[in-house]
Amino acid sequence: MQPQRLGPRAGMGPFCLGCSHRKCCSPIRNLISQETFKFHFKNLRYAKDRKDTFLCYEVTRKDCDSPVSLHHGVFKNKDNIHAEICFLYWFHDKVLKVLSPREEFKITWYMSWSPCFECAEQVVRFLATHHNLSLDIFISRLYNILDPKTQQNLCRLVQEGAQVAAMDLYEFKKCWKKFVDNGGRRFRPWKRLLTNFRYQDSKLQEILRRMGLLSEEEFYSQFYNQRVKHLCYYHRMKPYLCYQLEQFNGQAPLKGCLLSEKGKQHAEILFLDKIRSMELSQVTITCYLTWSPCPNCAWQLAAFKRDRPDLILHIYTSRLYFHWKRPFQKGLCSLWQSGILVDVMDLPQFTDCWTNFVNPKRPFWPWKGLEIISRRTQRRLGRIKESWGLQHLVNDFGNLQLGPPMS
Repeated sequence: MQPQRLGPRAGMGPFCLGCSHRKCCSPIRNLISQETFKFHFKNLRYAKDRKDTFLCYEVTRKDCDSPVSLHHGVFKNKDNIHAEICFLYWFHDKVLKVLSPREEFKITWYMSWSPCFECAEQVVRFLATHHNLSLDIFISRLYNILDPKTQQNLCRLVQEGAQVAAMDLYEFKKCWKKFVDNGGRRFRPWKRLLTNFRYQDSKLQEILRRMGLLSEEEFYSQFYNQRVKHLCYYHRMKPYLCYQLEQFNGQAPLKGCLLSEKGKQHAEILFLDKIRSMELSQVTITCYLTWSPCPNCAWQLAAFKRDRPDLILHIYTSRLYFHWKRPFQKGLCSLWQSGILVDVMDLPQFTDCWTNFVNPKRPFWPWKGLEIISRRTQRRLGRIKESWGLQHLVNDFGNLQLGPPMS
């Protein structure tokens, strides 16, 4: 059960309240008590009697060597004004005036509740008019996530360049150290903290996927192309499929993000069901996968392509799935033989995937060794093709290009 948050009227600009309200829009303090933090930031699935929203913030300047902290403190909703709006007023009146528009600044929020749809809309407007600012939002609990307007505006925040993520143990520790009067004590996680994080994170990712988006954190953890030595790791077991469909009739591209769920259909099958329902012809589809298809999915994709010779399908994968097993190799061969281009994601594909499915406003920062690992995986994929006598398909199916297909 979620308490009702009262706030400003919908549709209001971020700086349109009267001066009498602005007097309330100042940080309550730099530190909060241990009891306040443990009660209001506890990431419960069902939070009772927690009507207040606490917002811990830090403003840093992006220097070449390391970020320089300029301001930090805590806001709380007051007089029916939400903490997010209080921060925007305070930042506009007290901080923005002294910041150089030629420098870049980063704002980090740690919030007990995610923004309501009205506050999210105000933050979107704020970011749209201040291009030298970036915003990271870490939330303990999701507020009113069943409301379509709330879901839509959370996605708009991401599209405007904000990073929105659930607070993990690392964020709770950092928040405890920076914003809590901890008396020198270390943060002691409460029971089920990680379990509740995974619940909040899964709900947030589900919302973003409906809008064809991934969070930055999810992208970096799932598309990281290093080989997985221990498949029991939770964060590396999610098979994602991001697709973009370009039609020849001049309409805007269609895109989406699908996830295989345990015990249910694989993302590739969900993708085929989606495309079949559209009844499209003469289209180009680009797919980015965290794992290459299993044999069953590969055969179904190949059959789908053979039935639609006018369709152009490109599949780029971050990692190869059980590539040493012959059934999986045979599945990859069936894709090549059907006319589907299958290749390994390299820097151009990771950049294109980031731009279209994560954050078009922020640049993609490659991790160390990305291109080296990609080349290594490409050679491994090439050996599979050679071992099955299919190396001639490189010429037949058009130069296994490293960049995203040109429109």
